[in-house]
Amino acid sequence: MKSTYDVFMSFFEKRELGNQRQALIPSATGRVLEVGSGTGVNLKYYDFSRIDSLTLTDFQLNPVLSNHVKTINRGSISVEEASVESLPFEDNSFDTVVVTLVFCSVCNVLNGLDEIKRVLKDDGRFIFIEHVLPEEQPLREIFNRITPVWKALASNCHLNRNFQNSLIESGFHYELNKRFFKTAFISGIARIT
Repeated sequence: MKSTYDVFMSFFEKRELGNQRQALIPSATGRVLEVGSGTGVNLKYYDFSRIDSLTLTDFQLNPVLSNHVKTINRGSISVEEASVESLPFEDNSFDTVVVTLVFCSVCNVLNGLDEIKRVLKDDGRFIFIEHVLPEEQPLREIFNRITPVWKALASNCHLNRNFQNSLIESGFHYELNKRFFKTAFISGIARIT
């Protein structure tokens, strides 16, 4: 069963977005937390031989996610309802945190990043794929102009956030894997500085 969101995103998934998931998600190791799991699109990319446990969260669990988890049939997967702004986990709990297309709609980005930093082990890795304000014109101007309307239509999704600056402000050092779709998406790995 596909959700409306999955159908909408299929154009991007069949192109570079799916490639970036395939490039980054298999590198998740140890105790893994995925924040904003949505419909479970990342599940097929995990290398379960490298994972001790996988905790999937979302602020409101989607029934499609439960179906995906059942098809994988792994005892090491748990699902919890939680917001990135208030994660119900102990400090230094996870070796890897994975976030894909979440921070565009978070109310307080810095608070969410602080929570990820709190639950991530000091030597842990934060894998991210996000859409951001494009570098290129005229897209940059277009994204800025349509964001107020888009937020109202798309569950608070901001098309013009500067996620990279937020990472730095929150005390992360990051390496971009790639900018894609005319610089409107970024992917990479961050570590606590």
